[in-house]
Amino acid sequence: MENKNLNNTSYTSRIERKKVEEELKNKQQEKEKEIEAKRQELKSIIFDDGKKNIYKNPRKHEKKEINNIATEIQKPKAANIFLSLTYVITIALFIYLIVDSANQIHQIYQIINAFFLLIIMTCFLVSFKKSFFKNKSAPTIVTSLVVLGAITFNGLYMTNVIKLPTQSYLPNFESKNLTKAINWTEENNVKTDQNFEYSDTTKKYSVISQSKKPETLTKDINKVDFVVSNGPDYSKEVILADMTGWNVDDVVKFVEENFLSNVTINFEENTSVKKDTVISQSSTGTIKRSDPIIFTVSLGDKASLSPIKLKDLKNESLLKAEVYLGRNGILYELKYEFSDIIEKGHVISSNPKQGTTVKPDEMVTLTISKGKEIKVPNLKNKTMAYVTKWMVENNLQINYSDRYDNEIKSGRVIESNYKEGDIIEEGTTVDVTFSKGPLIMKKFDNINDFKSWADTNGIKYEIKEEFNDEIEKDKIIKTSIEEGANINLDNTITVYVSKGTAVTVPDFTNKTKSEVQKECNNLGISCSFIEEYSTKSAGKVIGQSIASGTQISKGDSITITIATDKKTSSTSNKTSNSNSSSRPSSGSSSSSRPSGGSSDDGSTNTNNCKSSSYSISIRPLNDIFNRGENYTTTKSLIESYFHTNFPGINIVVTGDPSAESTSGSYVGGFKGGTISCPSTVEIIIAK
Repeated sequence: MENKNLNNTSYTSRIERKKVEEELKNKQQEKEKEIEAKRQELKSIIFDDGKKNIYKNPRKHEKKEINNIATEIQKPKAANIFLSLTYVITIALFIYLIVDSANQIHQIYQIINAFFLLIIMTCFLVSFKKSFFKNKSAPTIVTSLVVLGAITFNGLYMTNVIKLPTQSYLPNFESKNLTKAINWTEENNVKTDQNFEYSDTTKKYSVISQSKKPETLTKDINKVDFVVSNGPDYSKEVILADMTGWNVDDVVKFVEENFLSNVTINFEENTSVKKDTVISQSSTGTIKRSDPIIFTVSLGDKASLSPIKLKDLKNESLLKAEVYLGRNGILYELKYEFSDIIEKGHVISSNPKQGTTVKPDEMVTLTISKGKEIKVPNLKNKTMAYVTKWMVENNLQINYSDRYDNEIKSGRVIESNYKEGDIIEEGTTVDVTFSKGPLIMKKFDNINDFKSWADTNGIKYEIKEEFNDEIEKDKIIKTSIEEGANINLDNTITVYVSKGTAVTVPDFTNKTKSEVQKECNNLGISCSFIEEYSTKSAGKVIGQSIASGTQISKGDSITITIATDKKTSSTSNKTSNSNSSSRPSSGSSSSSRPSGGSSDDGSTNTNNCKSSSYSISIRPLNDIFNRGENYTTTKSLIESYFHTNFPGINIVVTGDPSAESTSGSYVGGFKGGTISCPSTVEIIIAK
């Protein structure tokens, strides 16, 4: 043992050897501590570029060890860049979720999850730094707890354990009762309109579709329209096959599936046709659903029928109840009562009751529901929403109309055809008139626009004409009611219309045609000429349609009669310088063309004026001229138009055979405008 070599040293005793081993062990521990201290300093140097590197020139025997440690602990540059980019994206997503939450129904839920996302990512970054570089596990534990909290929160929310407030949104009302939709619009102050359509698939007064998508936020909705089912269209045509030989149950099924509303099924004894088989029917082919149809069904041998125990007929349709009794040879009678429970047209009860044995030819009384007994409320001043809900709840039909009213607010009921307290049945049609509010006076420049508006709204009015140098002819000067004022429909509105600049008609007697034409041009009036046989000087004026001294409007027309010494069967007439907007304004002189009787070139003046003046539109006359009729037909149409619409106006229709236009087309003379009554109007057409 003394001779044993231990680390190149010989020992003479056990004690000495033990002492050496302890010294070696202490040296090894000191060396390990020294290496660990240098490792920590190296880490500090690697991750702190500003710190002085005391190992810049390490000793040669330690350089290899230092390089190995540095290789193991390199700065993770790629990881840091990736994590930084991820955090930036997380912040961007967080901002987006917060902003977008304003447009989401579950706003609070989205905001909470956005914060969870940001906190989790922040904790993850802190945890990574701490655990990687400082060997600390606390950040990792915190991150795990936050993730666990987020998962727990979402789980509880999805299972409805936690309930968060949501933003108001539009529900899906399709197939829902219209009343629910109207209640929602009232609660959320949203405007609505309902359009009713027939539907075989959607229950009556249920919503077929809506104009806004479900779950649209209420704040983004101003108005929503609903298409509502009005039930089956009983006027719709269907094809009815020949059902002879069909079983009566199949007939009933066909009737119900095709919404036939006026079907009668009679049973009669017939030993040659199998029981419950259709023997005949009243019609086939194309019919309306509401057309009456009668089926005759075989009862078989009546002697073979047996008594039956009456089944419960409550809630059965009348048709099915009738078939049940009829096929068993049982007679029945009907009586009708109101019921809040049983649907209209269905059985309330039977007498005798269910379970009673009934023999063929015995009588059973069926009590049929008339639906609910409906007491009409006071509808005056009620809203359209109220009336619509009342209609839906009571299965009524409403005819809507509206009119202006100074007392009832717009959109509320003025009147109905049933008064408060009246008792009506389901399906009754109720006429309801709603107010459009007061009628407001508008501004009008043109008299024709005013008349169209007034006639449409039932407004009484009178027209007074005045000469006015500033306001164009046929334009409105003023009205008795100011613009913007409420109109009382019982009152009459006076409209003052400009006749334009006043022109005094001169005396054209004994003047030549050229002299008259020159003077007409200077005055700004339109003169047309006709010739008439006379013993007076030929070529001179012997008459004029408007007496001298009469005031007319600038641009109006006047007919001048020129003497001729030629007698013809038909007076030749010529015209010049006609104006389509011209008009005579006052009565005719004693030298004008005489009235009374009718000829090829004239008509009768009835002197039966209904107004001091008439405003004659150009359009109806153009419609006559543009019809393409010949001279005779066009002349008749013009005369009829004036006699019918403007009594008191003497209409003179003359033909110009020299005109190059198509027969019946306009050549000259009057063609619309305002004229006084009585007066004479001349129109010249191609002959």
